[in-house]
Amino acid sequence: MSHWGIVVRLLKFMKPLNGIMVLSTFARAVKLLMQVALIAFAAAGVSMYVAEPTADTLWRIGGMLAFYAFLLGLFNYIETYTGHYVAFRLLAMLRNEFYDRMEPLAPAGTAELRTGDAVSRVINDCERVEPFYAHTIAPAVCALVVPGILLWYLAHFHHPVYAWTLAPFLAFMVFVLPLITTVLGSQGGEQWRAKQGQVNAFLTDSLQGIRDTVAFGYGERRRQQAWVIGEDLKRGQDHLTRADAFQRGCTEMVVAAAAVAMVWVSWSLVLDGSIDPLRTVPVVVAVALTSFYATIGLNNVVNDYRVAIISARRLWELMDQKPAVTDPADPAPAAVQPAIALSNVSFAYKAGARPVLADISLEIQPGQHVAIVGTSGAGKSTIANLLLRFWDPQQGTVTIGGTDLRRFGLDELRNLIAVVSQRNYIFNTTIGDNIRMGRPGASQAEVEQAARRANLAGWIASLPQGYDTPVGEMGSKVSGGQRQRIAIARALLKDAPILILDEATSNLDVETEREVNAAIRELARGRTVLTIAHRLSTVRTASEILVLEGGRIAERGTHAELLRRNGVYARIFELQQDEVDARLDEASAPA
Repeated sequence: MSHWGIVVRLLKFMKPLNGIMVLSTFARAVKLLMQVALIAFAAAGVSMYVAEPTADTLWRIGGMLAFYAFLLGLFNYIETYTGHYVAFRLLAMLRNEFYDRMEPLAPAGTAELRTGDAVSRVINDCERVEPFYAHTIAPAVCALVVPGILLWYLAHFHHPVYAWTLAPFLAFMVFVLPLITTVLGSQGGEQWRAKQGQVNAFLTDSLQGIRDTVAFGYGERRRQQAWVIGEDLKRGQDHLTRADAFQRGCTEMVVAAAAVAMVWVSWSLVLDGSIDPLRTVPVVVAVALTSFYATIGLNNVVNDYRVAIISARRLWELMDQKPAVTDPADPAPAAVQPAIALSNVSFAYKAGARPVLADISLEIQPGQHVAIVGTSGAGKSTIANLLLRFWDPQQGTVTIGGTDLRRFGLDELRNLIAVVSQRNYIFNTTIGDNIRMGRPGASQAEVEQAARRANLAGWIASLPQGYDTPVGEMGSKVSGGQRQRIAIARALLKDAPILILDEATSNLDVETEREVNAAIRELARGRTVLTIAHRLSTVRTASEILVLEGGRIAERGTHAELLRRNGVYARIFELQQDEVDARLDEASAPA
C-alpha cells in the first residue's frame, strides 16, 4: 500500500470521530493565536505604558494579559483532551479490528508469524499509530492556517513588507524542512519498526525458553545474539535521531534568521517614517518569533508521523491477508447427524509442496470410534485441521452428515466439534474460566458438573481458592495431567456431538495417563470419536484403526486384524511393545 493510501485509510478510520477532531483542531488554532497574542500584547504593553504611564494603563494591560492567558489555558485543555480522546478511542477500535481480522486468519495465516512479532504489532505498532491522530492532524492543519492569519495581520495592521519578509521563512518550515526530515529518517523508520518486532520476538523466545537456556549453558550465546539484534535496532534509531537533531537545529537557525530579517526591514521602515519604532517593532518581532510555534509543532512530529505510517503498514500487512477459509454466502443448517466422511482428499499446506494427504477416503458413522495412527509427519493432525476447517483440501471433499463443510458457517461447524489435543492452551486466568471456555454462558453448577466428570472435582476442592485458582501463564501452576483434565472438562461442557482426540495423552506418565483416559472414556460416551495417536496403547479399543504412511492410508482394520496382517501397524506395535505391555499391566493393576 502506498504512503498516501495509508494516510487516506487512517483518515477514513477516523470518520466516526471527525466532529471531535475538528473541535480539537480549532482549539489548537485558537491556542496558538492566543500564544502569539499574549507575547505580542506584552510587547505592545511596554510602549503603551511609556506613552501613558498611569495605574489605569497597567490595569488595562494586566487585564488583557490575564484574558489572553485564560483563553490560552482553556483552549489548550480542549485541544489536549479532545485530541487524546480521539486518539485513544481510535486506538481501542484499531486493536479490536486487528483481533477481529486476525481470528479468521488463524491458524493458516499466522502459522509463520512469531509470537513476539505479533505482540509487537498489536501493542507497539498500534501505540505508534496513536500520534497520527493525537499529534499530527491538528498540527498539520494549524501549520497552514495560523501562519496565514498572522501574515494577514502583519500586512493589514502594520506593513505589507513584514508579511513578504516573514513568508519565505514560514514556507521553508512548513513545506521544505518536513520533507528533508522525512527523507533523512525514512530508512531508519522502516528498519527500526522491523527490527523492533524481531527484538520482541527474540525476547519472547528467550523468556519462554530460559529454563532450557540455563540448563544447557546457552546463556552467553543467547546474550551475544541479543547484542547483535540490539545493534541492528540501534542503527535504525540512529537514523531517526540524526533526522530529529537536524530538524531541531535547522529550526533554531531559521527562527533566528527570521528575527534578524524583521529587525532589518524595520530599520528601513523607520528611516522612511513608515512606522513608529516604539509601537511597531516590538510587536512585529514578537509576532514573527511566535508565528513559528505552529510550524515547530508540525516539524516536531515528522518522525512520529513517519513511524505511524510504517506501523500502520505493518498492521495492515497482516489484517489485509485473505483468510484461507470463509463463511459461505448461504450457510447450511448445522443440525445434522455426526457422521464424518473424507472422499478422495488431497492436501498440501503450501502450493507446489509435497502433499501431506494424498487421496484419503474414510467414513465414521454416528457414535463410532475410529483411530488414525502413524509415525510423526504422516498427516494425522492434518485431518483434524481439515475437519475444523482451518484449511480446505485442494482436492476431494470433507463432509459431516453428508454436507460439505464449506457449506456450514464456521462458528456452526466448530460448535459441532470438541477437541482435546496434546497442546491444549490454558489461559492465564482461573480454573473455572478455562473450563467455561467450552460454553461461555454456562452456570457455575454446569462448570462443576463438567469438572466432576473429568475427575477434577477432588483436586479443585483441595485448593484454597477452588475454581478461582489462577493457573498461571500457559498453565504453569498446574501439572500436565491437570491441564489435560481441564481441557477434557472444557470439552465436556461444550457437549459437542463429535470429539477429536489429537495425541491427548502423549506426554503423560503412566499413572496420569490412566487417570486422563478414565476422563476421556466419560467424555467419549455417546459421541462420534476420532482419535489421532502415535502411541498404539491408546487406540486398541477403536472400532476401526487407519494407518497413515506418507500421507496415504496404508492399512485399516481392528487392532487384532492389523496385528495378524503383520504390516505397518504390526511393525509399529512391535517397536512399542515394551511400553504397551507396561501400560497394559498398569491398567490391569488394582487401583
